[in-house]
Amino acid sequence: MEIGIEAKSQRTIERDMEKLRDEYSIDIRHDPNKNGYYLYTPPNEDVDDFNQFVSLLERRERLDFLQAAVTSIRDAGNYLQLERSEQFIGSDCLPILWDALRCQKVVQFEYASYKAKRSTPSVRMVEPGIIFEYRNRWYLDAWDIEKGGIRTFGLDRMSDPVAVGQTISTNRTDAYKALRKQVIGVTIPKGAIADRVVLRFTKLEANYILSLPFHSSQQTVQETDSHVDISFHVVLNHELEREILAYGEAVEVLEPYCLREAIHNRITRATKSYL
Repeated sequence: MEIGIEAKSQRTIERDMEKLRDEYSIDIRHDPNKNGYYLYTPPNEDVDDFNQFVSLLERRERLDFLQAAVTSIRDAGNYLQLERSEQFIGSDCLPILWDALRCQKVVQFEYASYKAKRSTPSVRMVEPGIIFEYRNRWYLDAWDIEKGGIRTFGLDRMSDPVAVGQTISTNRTDAYKALRKQVIGVTIPKGAIADRVVLRFTKLEANYILSLPFHSSQQTVQETDSHVDISFHVVLNHELEREILAYGEAVEVLEPYCLREAIHNRITRATKSYL
């Protein structure tokens, strides 16, 4: 062969590529000009979609590893501990929502918001958009037909979901994804736009932030012997403040000023509880 691979090995590669196409819709092609192989992606495919697919494959690889390495469930309990959320309510809604998304159908359900003053659930009719997970909780971004806007619904507050015959009128997938790219957590304040956030971490704590970034837009601004400054662009929301507060005295908000003041005020109020 022109690339120095034995015929037998070449046939093996071709079978593997065919298996990837059949099982995962991954198309690997040969480029004769560069004398090598490349991953083909359709012109209309979103790179983030493919990254999500890769993440799912990584999770499957972990499961395959467990199946191959663990001889019994009891053995797994001896050596392995996973994050658990047995108490989560709402996981039974996932199959129905997933089917509705695949079939592009409107969904009706009862919803009891934690913030609502009334205890009686309201009936909601929505065009589902995307399902996402945050801190072991599942959420649905959807177009609320009655309110005429995008809303986020926690599956733990949802009950009796059912797909109705009505088809989704508008494909808003790009809008949902654009919103989620700029958010840490769930909450998206109305009219909010992404802001530049700069945080200063102690040298020790920075190791954790650099190995597991806050956000995909994270960059290192400067690094000294005592601290590391990082920046990222996100919408300012409750979840971001909570993430920052979790690092206690190991972090300082440098920008923007409104976020610095918000963290200062929350720390002040919290301190009063211990005086």
